[in-house]
Amino acid sequence: MAPAPAPLSRSTVRLVWTSLACACTIAACAQTGPAVPGTIAPVAQAEASDDQGELLPVRYDPTTGDVFLTVRQLGEEYLYLNTLAAGLGTGGLDRGQLGPSAAVRFERYGNRVHLISRNTDHRAIDGDDAARRAVEESFPSSVLAAFEIAEDGPDGLVVDATEFFLSDMYDVAASLQRGGAGAVRVDPARSFIDPEYTGAYPINTEVRAVLTYVTDSPSADLRSHAPDGRSVTLQQQHSFLQLPESPLSARQFDPRTGNSQSSFFDFSQPFDSDFRQRNVARWRLEPMDTAAYLRGELVEPVKPIVYYLDRGIPEPYRSAFLEGGNWWNEVFEAAGWRDAFRVELMPEGVDPMDARYPAIYWVHRQERAASVGPSYRDPRTGEILTTVVRMDSYRSLVDHDIYMGLVPAAGVDGLSMSAEEFAMARRRQHAAHEIGHTLGLAHNFVAASQGRASVMDYPYPLIGLDEEGGIDISQTYRTSGGAHDTLGIRYAYTWYPDAQSESAGLKEIAREAEARGLAFITGGHVNQSGSYPEATQWIEGATMLEALERTRDVRRRLIDHFDESAASPGEPLAILNRRFSHAYLHHRYALEGVIKAIGGMRFGYAVAGEATDPTEIVSAPEQRAALSMVLGALQPDELRIPPRVAAMIPPVPFGYDGDLAPIVSPAGTAFDPIATAHSLAQEIVDNLLHPQRAERLVAFHAQDPTYPGLDEVLGALLDASWFATDSGEADPQDPALRRVTRRAVLDALLDLGRSPDATSEVRAVTEYHLEQL
Repeated sequence: MAPAPAPLSRSTVRLVWTSLACACTIAACAQTGPAVPGTIAPVAQAEASDDQGELLPVRYDPTTGDVFLTVRQLGEEYLYLNTLAAGLGTGGLDRGQLGPSAAVRFERYGNRVHLISRNTDHRAIDGDDAARRAVEESFPSSVLAAFEIAEDGPDGLVVDATEFFLSDMYDVAASLQRGGAGAVRVDPARSFIDPEYTGAYPINTEVRAVLTYVTDSPSADLRSHAPDGRSVTLQQQHSFLQLPESPLSARQFDPRTGNSQSSFFDFSQPFDSDFRQRNVARWRLEPMDTAAYLRGELVEPVKPIVYYLDRGIPEPYRSAFLEGGNWWNEVFEAAGWRDAFRVELMPEGVDPMDARYPAIYWVHRQERAASVGPSYRDPRTGEILTTVVRMDSYRSLVDHDIYMGLVPAAGVDGLSMSAEEFAMARRRQHAAHEIGHTLGLAHNFVAASQGRASVMDYPYPLIGLDEEGGIDISQTYRTSGGAHDTLGIRYAYTWYPDAQSESAGLKEIAREAEARGLAFITGGHVNQSGSYPEATQWIEGATMLEALERTRDVRRRLIDHFDESAASPGEPLAILNRRFSHAYLHHRYALEGVIKAIGGMRFGYAVAGEATDPTEIVSAPEQRAALSMVLGALQPDELRIPPRVAAMIPPVPFGYDGDLAPIVSPAGTAFDPIATAHSLAQEIVDNLLHPQRAERLVAFHAQDPTYPGLDEVLGALLDASWFATDSGEADPQDPALRRVTRRAVLDALLDLGRSPDATSEVRAVTEYHLEQL
């Protein structure tokens, strides 16, 4: 086990301050070196300790609150990082949220030292000096700061960096203004450097700035999150990190393997290539024994990847995050590594903002927002240098609501796991997912349909019915990494002795993915308008038809058995609104996947010379089966909410807010089951009649008339709604439920007929069917 770097210890820093205060007093009486005219007294001798082992020595003057950097080597590049050390408690301005990063260097011009950010997005890698200069002069650089020189001494240039560190490098003010605040500015009088979290180390220098943002027109968020919304104090961490002396060799990106990319423009590429070059984002792993590695033995790396868990994370989350995070160690074995990755508790006394410690943070918010797994990379190569995983505490409240909605339908023996076990099963996979991003893996939103092939999908708990018809939650989430995770890690982290073997090996891994049918779909291709049925978030099942059938059966049991036991003793019964919403919409995402089969097309991220079939239109029988299931979801039996459920849900009580009631009722204090059904019906029909889906139906039917066309789909939709008979209704609510479905269909047809995104062919077919009404 590699030793942890020396922590940013509070006691050590306090000792430095004491020495600094005494030394500053002496320096004020007797300067030992010439001062630059017009600057403050030099502070290079403020601390007697040897600072030769520090990256950029930093000194704090406790009498003035100023902070000084010693620049030993002009022109040397560092990685500058800016991170929110203390946030607003809302998504977008979290504790630990990553801000700007840049490759920077210090250059002297006259009596100032400028901090210059090089433009690493535009380069000429293989060009000569003239070619590189042409690129450099075609695109701008950025001067981030101009520091006054306090002393020009034998140890380097001592510069006053106070103004820079107290500036809003994160641009929080702009974020607050986008959130509805009026003009926002940093108040220098109420801002300061916090010396307790400021220090220099062999590979990094850290400075903590406490900034107070003032506005005369605070937004609702500011008023609700800060003691005084007119004066909001946040903290920014400025880090200078040593860049690797020997840059990591770039590894070519392949769109099929699920790896994240780091891209830039290389204008030295020939005309028949792509100026935009894409490399895999990855950590550096090098084998201790290269010969054993090449023999196929598992080998320890020279430096393993170690993440540190925030000590502010309590149990049972702490154990869940440690367990889920350490799943990755086994995944790395597939790439030939032993003990290449681990998560351990942050050492005592360490500042989690210290860039030497890839950290997993505990983040609190007042409302639901995403956990995130970002990283800071070497902009030259894409090498991951450090990371800040942000795990939110709010997520488990949602998991608990899902669990409590299952309780009434559990069966005679109850649920097979406790509420805590259920929530922690999710958080183990959740931790693995966010860490996966920081290892260089992208979302894979088709993995759930491939035997849960990746933790990088968005999983919904796999819930079924047992043999007695009760709720089965025995297989809710994954308990390890999956096959596609292994593939992505192998692609990024397999070590090769030379470029030729690397090129051949990477091609073989990508071909293996296709041969094994390990699909990868991500990004915007999973939107509701998408065409790939299985590329749908929050689903479980090999096919969407199977997933909808299972979730529909579970949903029926949840609705039929829903009662007050979904609320814990002492909770306001209004929370049943929130718990019931999960039950009523249990099939929602499976429905979305089934709708994608209509006018659907599966595809892969094919590359020339390697691909099999890049696209495949969903078969006509599957499309018609999907249409039948979607139309079934619009029938009264599927939309109906039992009156007893509506009767048991009171309005939000005094002292609570609307968070208890995500199903908003137009009937005010009364829960309205008809309006709730209308919202669901409208969502289904709007999704079905998305302009892109409608155009695919037109295009595919024109290519092959055996595929259902838009005319057939609209005809079937009208037959199932407007032209369906009202006779023999099974429930008194059914006539009203048919009316809300008809209204949803009419509104969706009207929207499609006048949508600027609909083609003339789509509008023509839509207008024809509107005329039938």
